[in-house]
Amino acid sequence: MKPLINKNLITLKCVLFCFLSGIGCIYPFLPVHMLAVGLDRAEARLISAVAPCIALIGPAILGPLIDKLSVGRGSTGGGASPSGSGRLLRIVTAVCLILSALFYTLLLAVPYSERHEARRPQVLFMCDADGAYVMQEVCTEGMRCNSWLGEKKGVLAVGACEYGCADEDLSWLTEPFTTTSTTTTLSPMYNSVANATPSEELVTDDGDEGAEFERNPPHLCTDGQCLVYMQHAARLRVPLTLTAPQPLTNVTETERNDNNTTDDNWCTYRGPFQCLVPEDRLSEINTRDAYCRPAVRCQVLDPYDEPDGVLSDAECRLVVGDPAYTFWTYFVLRAIADIWPTAGLALLGAACVIATRETSLGRGDVGRQLAFGTIGLAIFPPLAGLAAEQMPDSPYLVPFVLHAVFMLIGAIILLVDSRMPLSAPEWWWHTATGALAVPLSAVRRYGAETAAVFAVVALLGTLCSTIDSYLPWTVLELNGTFSQVGLLMTETALPAVPALWWAEALVDYVGHSNIFISAFIFYCLRYTGLAFSTSYAWVALCELLQVFTLSLVWVTAMLYFRHLVPKKYTTTGQALPIIAHFCIGRCIGAIIGGMVTLEEPLESMRGIYRALGVVSLMAGAVYLALYHLLLAPRCAAQPAAPPNNLLQGLNTNGASNGTYSPMRVYHEERSRKGHFRY
Repeated sequence: MKPLINKNLITLKCVLFCFLSGIGCIYPFLPVHMLAVGLDRAEARLISAVAPCIALIGPAILGPLIDKLSVGRGSTGGGASPSGSGRLLRIVTAVCLILSALFYTLLLAVPYSERHEARRPQVLFMCDADGAYVMQEVCTEGMRCNSWLGEKKGVLAVGACEYGCADEDLSWLTEPFTTTSTTTTLSPMYNSVANATPSEELVTDDGDEGAEFERNPPHLCTDGQCLVYMQHAARLRVPLTLTAPQPLTNVTETERNDNNTTDDNWCTYRGPFQCLVPEDRLSEINTRDAYCRPAVRCQVLDPYDEPDGVLSDAECRLVVGDPAYTFWTYFVLRAIADIWPTAGLALLGAACVIATRETSLGRGDVGRQLAFGTIGLAIFPPLAGLAAEQMPDSPYLVPFVLHAVFMLIGAIILLVDSRMPLSAPEWWWHTATGALAVPLSAVRRYGAETAAVFAVVALLGTLCSTIDSYLPWTVLELNGTFSQVGLLMTETALPAVPALWWAEALVDYVGHSNIFISAFIFYCLRYTGLAFSTSYAWVALCELLQVFTLSLVWVTAMLYFRHLVPKKYTTTGQALPIIAHFCIGRCIGAIIGGMVTLEEPLESMRGIYRALGVVSLMAGAVYLALYHLLLAPRCAAQPAAPPNNLLQGLNTNGASNGTYSPMRVYHEERSRKGHFRY
């Protein structure tokens, strides 16, 4: 009777347990950690999209490299030690785990930055014989108005100008206006004068109204040019050259009034302007106060939206740290960090395929190794989230430390256990050595099928990443907690354990392509549920379907590429589904999932979910039609028996001559090898 647990594979199961536990402790919290260090959502989406593209460097390089260096080092090749390739695979995988622990931990050292959302404070404008005053409300305590070096030129749009008396503290500017602007537009009159002294001769108002204001409208003059504000004007664009306000340090009361300085509530900008009040208007100005300065004030219109506005970038902001330095530091570290677990996942997949030693007498139990590792994925994420809640000052310390600890334990096991069965197996369907070696033409023959499966897995990875890349944001926006974010991993991992345990038998019975088709249908259901989710409970219910959209898809892709790729390219073959699903698919999915509006992110995301639900259903229908109407009939088993030389080769050493189709062999040789349905 076959034992339930192979003792030779216990250490491999422990490595997978540590690896997936470490991934589970950190992966759910990376999206929210990016926001916690001060990145905005646009920057976080950019990192989420670019990092997977860089991460494919790991499996794309290490997979072929190990295959190349392992040639002649296995038990079937040359005179090298039978454990040569196994030692190489163990050491490289251990290095990937150590580097993953190192670079993700370095993310904790990224300098914190903080940017408050810009607020648009009130802006006032006044002009007298000494110059122009632009007063901007101070934002809040600790948030000062923006400043600049030297002078700044631009335009200030004003309306409803009127004469008045400026008191000592300029509080007149804050009083209600007696003149109200209308909705009519005005082409302002530019008058060249030698001395910027307004007079009746400078104004051509057609004399229709005859009002005193129209005979002596306000003149705003600079550099010998005057802008005339007419009472029926709605908008007047005033060109200004302003100097930034100075702080109040060591500034006297007189200097505060006479220079461009700030008080507790306003920042005052000064500009070289001149507004003279006509003699016949001086008598109308209230001069009862001891201090009175004849001036013109105007309402300021859209100071931050006016084209070429002098205050267009002067909104109130509070910036803590250096946001640019924070972004680039996090971007570089995260891009490098993602390389190593992605490469480690590909190498561990190859280790499972090699160590389980699938032969013609039975299956290799790849799924059972993954099922044991998935137990760690179910246990530790909610514990890491709970620990984060108990440490509000440093909530991400425990998840990142747990990740590093599990990765280092897995690396130690790989380096210490030299008996792990990772050397080249004695027998393989696609042998790499001997007289019956698979020629390169056979590899090319399976190239089209490999490319098709690669594209399907990449599409499934896109659908997966569109949800998972930003799901923690959605949970927190629905008033969820860190422990609930981690609990989602548990809810997806628990049903995956029995599914992976019997995965090979299930895939053999249902068929690889039917598993992929079913995944598209379940993605449609999952997206439809998320599109109408309004609470955490509904999101958690939809996440239970991930066992059909990720777990079974992952193991199916591993088993499919195990048969499509010859033995000498085993590690490369296992790197292909990782590149397709967790690199290319994750990149595209992060881009699609990031196409949300900032005003209503939840409702925008629901719209994306509804659209992708339809796309998933259509993709499943197209795949179903192409496979059963086109591919399956062409790849069906032939009624004739296989050639004698093929049967002879299989009976002697299990090798083939490279002239058969994998589908035909798997369908024809049911007694020797399980009924693998593609």
